[in-house]
Amino acid sequence: MESENHKVIRAFLSEDERKIIVDWMDSLNPESTDPNHHLSALSKSVKGKVVIFDISNTDRTNYITNFQKVSKIEYKVPSIIHNIIDKISTLLNIPKHDVFLQVVDMQSGGKISPHYDAAIDGFINYKCNISVLSEDYNFYMGDDVINVSEGDMYCFEASLYKHWTDEFKSRRLFMSFGFMLPYQILNRNDDDPRIRLSKRIEKYFQKSISR
Repeated sequence: MESENHKVIRAFLSEDERKIIVDWMDSLNPESTDPNHHLSALSKSVKGKVVIFDISNTDRTNYITNFQKVSKIEYKVPSIIHNIIDKISTLLNIPKHDVFLQVVDMQSGGKISPHYDAAIDGFINYKCNISVLSEDYNFYMGDDVINVSEGDMYCFEASLYKHWTDEFKSRRLFMSFGFMLPYQILNRNDDDPRIRLSKRIEKYFQKSISR
C-alpha cells in the first residue's frame, strides 16, 4: 500500500446498509464515563453521543480504546460491522489484527475540533471514517480538504495529521474504524518526521495520564 495523505472511496455504503446502521446507532445508549482531560473539550464540541467498541480486544486496542473512551467501552457489534471491516481490509490490503470502532451521533451545532489521534510506538492509528447520515461537509486533514457525502469513506493516518471539521447544521452520524498498523505497512519508518512528531505526542499523553 502506497503512503498517501488519504484515500477516498465514494458511495462505500449502500442506502440499505446505511439504514441498517442508523437503526443500530439509534438503539445505542452508552453509559457515560469521565474522559481523560485531553478529550474533555473535544467530546463537548461533538454535542452528541460517542460509543467506542474494542473489536479485536488486544493489548494495543485495549490501550487505545481506554485512552479515547468518553463512555463505557463496548465489545459486541452486529455482523454488518464485521463485514465492513473485512471489506475495508480487502479493499485497502491492510491487516485487521488490531481494530476498534468509534460510533458518533452528532447533533446540530456539533463539530470535530482540531486534534491528533493517539498512537503506540511502532504503530500508526489509521482511521477509516464512513459518513452514515449527514449533510455534505468538508473534512480538513493537514493542508488537505476532503469533500464528503453520505455513504463515502475516507481513510487517513489519524495519528500523523491534525484533522477537524466545521460546525454542522444538522444531525450527523458516522463510524470511525481504527486500524493500528505497523509503520512499514504504510511505508513509514522511525526517521519519518511525522513519526517523530507522533512519538513526541504519545510521550506527552502517557506522561500526562500517569500523573
